[in-house]
Formats: sequence, structure tokens, C-alpha cells
Amino acid sequence: MNRQAVAAPISRPAFGAALPASIPILFLIFTFLVGGGSRSDIASLPLLRAVAVLAAFWAATRLTADDWKRIRAPLILLVLLTAWIAFQLIPLPPAVWHALPGRETIIEIDRLLGQPDLWRPISLTPSQTWNSLLAMSVPLAALLLAATLDTEDHPRLMLAIVAAAAVSSLLGFFQLLSGTEGAAYLYRITNSGAMVGLFANRNHNAVFLACATVIAAALLRDERMRNRQSRGAQIALVLALLTFTALTALIGSRAGFVAGVAGFSIGYFMLISVWHAKPLRRREVEAPVGVPGIWRFLVYLPPVLLIMLLATVIGLSDRVTALSRLTDPGAGVDMRAEAWPTVLSMIEKFWVTGSGMGSFPDAYEMFEPDALLSPFYFNHAHNDWAEVPLTGGLPMVLILISAVVWVARRFLSIGVRNLAKSYRGDMRLPVLVIMFILAAASLVDYPLRVPSLQVMIIMLITLVCCPASARVQRV
Repeated sequence: MNRQAVAAPISRPAFGAALPASIPILFLIFTFLVGGGSRSDIASLPLLRAVAVLAAFWAATRLTADDWKRIRAPLILLVLLTAWIAFQLIPLPPAVWHALPGRETIIEIDRLLGQPDLWRPISLTPSQTWNSLLAMSVPLAALLLAATLDTEDHPRLMLAIVAAAAVSSLLGFFQLLSGTEGAAYLYRITNSGAMVGLFANRNHNAVFLACATVIAAALLRDERMRNRQSRGAQIALVLALLTFTALTALIGSRAGFVAGVAGFSIGYFMLISVWHAKPLRRREVEAPVGVPGIWRFLVYLPPVLLIMLLATVIGLSDRVTALSRLTDPGAGVDMRAEAWPTVLSMIEKFWVTGSGMGSFPDAYEMFEPDALLSPFYFNHAHNDWAEVPLTGGLPMVLILISAVVWVARRFLSIGVRNLAKSYRGDMRLPVLVIMFILAAASLVDYPLRVPSLQVMIIMLITLVCCPASARVQRV
């Protein structure tokens, strides 16, 4: 009687148990389909944000008191960030606004127009800051949805990321075949002729594939640790590892190529530790004495195949690749390097309150030297670590530092020992590597301004830093 009473709540209908866990994964996939660009005028953004709001409300109704406690720190940080963006939109008295640095040009224009007493917000471009405020619905939804997942749901989330990378890779090949104006490109303003996949920017696609390489390696490691292994799954994951890494070199993104090499190297390092797992040792015992098992040689097969694949494809291709751009003597002399002194001067002016989230392109035009004028516009600082104090000011910097400190403390609290020789399902090393890849890429680009990559990293960090203690019955 007592045993039956305890076991009864555990048995639930399969559909009812699977549907709640599928909604966060479906939301992740949805963001990759419609949220692959960072511009504010993308037509799919209203749909994405509407779905994010609905998903956030759904997740909020399912979270338990323990769930809210687990995500309390990251939720507070996101709410503080949202509140600061909203504060940048509040009109200030003329005396206060005129005292803010970097507003001299606008003040002079107001005086010439006979309107010196206008109330203005901190943001120099309120419409773009409003866009940034509405954009916060996506990371907030990602955090709440990730909190509804339990440990048993993690493999499906990882598999969804690898599947999205596979779709992005396949779409990239169609983009090459369709030409610069082909229908395979999902965004109007994009890198025409490049393999952008599900994104608008080839750099973001390459960095995403590098992150997916690490996740595919973690899934392959877990498959090798299973008692009942699937050869089909292992072959598919090995092919994914090789394909993703090869594409990071062929896409033409220098940062993506470096990230791809790092992702493959660390993923391969994870696999080495489990390559001679229990099933392999049994095979080696059956082999004759002195004859090494074939699996001892297969451990060297992935890097050999990767080198052969890269050499073949690059040798037969006349298109610009990441390798050719790395060896180009003028590769480092571009608009980003030339604009860097101007960006630094802007930080000196706006570091207290910021110029307003999303205001960089318009604010940059106020300080752009005549020598850098061109038909192309400078949409971001291409260094998010620098653009944060420029547009967000000191409050944004403090929020960012708090987030970094919280993540570091959480990783130290859950332990960093045996990261390579980990247990099945351990995502500490993969998530840590992905965070470093995105942080390093943010030094030369802006990957975390893309909604899909925002959702991916927030969900991964939540699963590792805010783990659920056990599967619970949710309302």
C-alpha cells in the first residue's frame, strides 16, 4: 500500500510529461528560425517578442518556489538591466540634460532652432532604446523557460542546438548555390555570397558553429559512456564535429575560424578521456596479445579527416576563406581599427550615463572624422566590451561585472575539478568553453546582440549554474 502510494505520482502520461519540457526547446528552435539578426528593423522581431512574452508568462505559472530561488540572481540582474534601459528613456529637465557630457552639438542645434528648454531623455536615440527595452523580453523568457527544465531534459536541449547548427550548415550550402541574391538568404541586409546560414552575419554563423562543435563533442562523449551505445548516433555526431569545424574555416570569418579551432581542440580533448571506455576495453581483452585494437587508431581519425577535408575543399575553391583572410597582410587594417580612437573618445564622454542602449550608430556619426566618411555605416563598435560603457554607462558596467562575478562564483561552488574526465551529462566544461568563445568573439564583434545566441547562452548558463535538484511536479 505504502509503496503504491509513493510510486503513483511518478507515473504520468507520456504526452503530458513531454510537452512542458518541449516548450523551452521549441522556443530555442523558434528563435534560431526568426532571431538570427541584430538589427532593429527585422520584420520577424515583433513575432519573436510576442512569442517570448507568452512563453515567459507560461513559464512563470509553472515555476515553483525553489525554481524562483534558483534563478533569483540572474533574474535580478536582467530586471536591473531592463530598469536601467527604461530609465534612459525618462525625459530630464533641461538643466540636468545640458550638464550631461557629449550633448554639446545637440544643445547648440536646439539654441539655433529656438528650443533651448526641451526635456530630453538620456538616450540620444529614444526609438532605438525603446527597441532595446522590448528586446529584453527574449532573454527574460529564456531564463524562465530554462528554469522549467530538469536534468533529464538537458540532452534534448543540447541535441536541439546541434540540429539548429546542422540546419544552418545546410542552408549555408544552398546560399552558395543560389548566388548573392538567392532566396536562401533569410535577411535583407546580410553578407551576400557568404554562408550566413540562419543568421544575417557570417561571423555570427561561424561562432555559433564553433559553439555547436563543443556541444556535439559533449553529446558524443556521453554516448561513449552509455552501456548501450548507438553507432548511428556516434557516426552522426562525428560527422557534425567535422562539418561544423570545416565550415568555420570556409565561411570567411577570422574570429569564427579561431573559435572553431578552439572548439574542436577542446571537444577532441574531452573525447580522448573517454575514448577507451568500458566497451572498448572489453574489445581489447578479446584481441590477441600484442595486437592493438582498431579503436586505438581510430582516436586519431577525426583530426586527420578534418585536415584532409579542409585541404581538399580549400584547394578546389576560389572563394575567400578564413584562412586566406588570416594570411592577408591588410586583413587587420580595416574600418574597425581606424574607428577605434573615435570609439575611445566617445567612451570618455559617455561612460557615466551612456549615450543610450542601441544608439551607437547615430552617436558615432556625431564624432566620425571626415577621413572615415564612406557609403557604409558603422553599425556597432565591433567590441561589445567597449560598447557597453559607451551606450549603457556606468550602471551597465556594474551590472555586467556583477553577472561575471556571479557566474564565476557559481562555477567555483559547483566545482571545477575533473572537468575533462567528467561524468555523463556533465556540461560544466562545454558551457565554460562556449562562454569563453562568445566573450572572446565579443572583443571583435557583437554575437550576443543576436536573439538566438542570447537564448542559447542564457539557457546553457542556467542549466549549469542554477541546476534543478530533482524532477518536481509542476502546476
